[in-house]
Amino acid sequence: MFLVILVPLLTFLSCASPADDPPDRRALAAAIPGRILFVQHGDIYLWEGGKTRRFLDLGDAAWPRWSPDGTRIAFVRMGDAFSDLYIVRQDGQNLQQLTRNRPTVQPGSYQYVQNAVWALSPAWFPDGNSIVYVSDLNTLKNFLWRIPSGGGTPRRIEASTRLGDNVDQPTVSPDGARIAFVHRVTRDDGLTRRTDIWVLDVNSGELTPLVQGNDGQYAPAWSPDGAWIAYIGRHGEANDLFVIPSGGGQPVQLTTSGMVASPTWSPDGRSIAFLQLEGNSFVAYALPFTVGPDGSPRVGQPQKLFSAPDIDAVSGLSWSS
Repeated sequence: MFLVILVPLLTFLSCASPADDPPDRRALAAAIPGRILFVQHGDIYLWEGGKTRRFLDLGDAAWPRWSPDGTRIAFVRMGDAFSDLYIVRQDGQNLQQLTRNRPTVQPGSYQYVQNAVWALSPAWFPDGNSIVYVSDLNTLKNFLWRIPSGGGTPRRIEASTRLGDNVDQPTVSPDGARIAFVHRVTRDDGLTRRTDIWVLDVNSGELTPLVQGNDGQYAPAWSPDGAWIAYIGRHGEANDLFVIPSGGGQPVQLTTSGMVASPTWSPDGRSIAFLQLEGNSFVAYALPFTVGPDGSPRVGQPQKLFSAPDIDAVSGLSWSS
């Protein structure tokens, strides 16, 4: 059990639609640098310069993630009881399929179900040469796999199997030496489950718990300088943004609305973007983030970036320069 430090921060108020935003607010959003990917109705959208546009019209896309150099995008296409990993250039051209998980037998048959494989939640290694993702290939549970970004044979990260249950949502440290991920845990009653965050040493295979207990924690995101991991902590029905030192320590709560999801860091590490549920829509905010002289996190006034109906919060956000 961890003691949680709460950074004073106002509870976010519901915001109007982008068309109703004051001009000065829209101008502030337009001044925030970078490009953010998100999914709406199965299509990949791009936010840039205060505006959003459809980037890829697919209808079955999930988890778009920028490559470290911002020139490529990894993402998943969802099929009938299977999914595959793809890469596309930043201009939307040269679509490349990395995995081929669709069974060749009759859909709906017993053999089809037995041979269907999932590929989910990709994350890039910092050199851009490989991608870690989640798959149930050759097993009944989801573990971590690594595949060359140029195509090739995927390799299971064996250390990810040692916890004995499903893992999810990997994020790679900026030096490529560690992977933080979510581990699903069955509670003592044997009926309910929660999620904890663990860190895997890529070279040694050593596993270290980072955040455990309470009602669960998920969606880890490594800061660009490697010092922090942002994540969503669940307490009862509330889901809020936290950060924790990547080497372990006390979690620090950054939001209080209870309706937060999908954190991602700005490329310079000076902001954390996230989604917040307001009414029936998700709104994307950027939260200024600094570290004080005493080493503790400090946050500023959140800036609204965009809102849209039916944003896929599970697929999350990805921010590149």
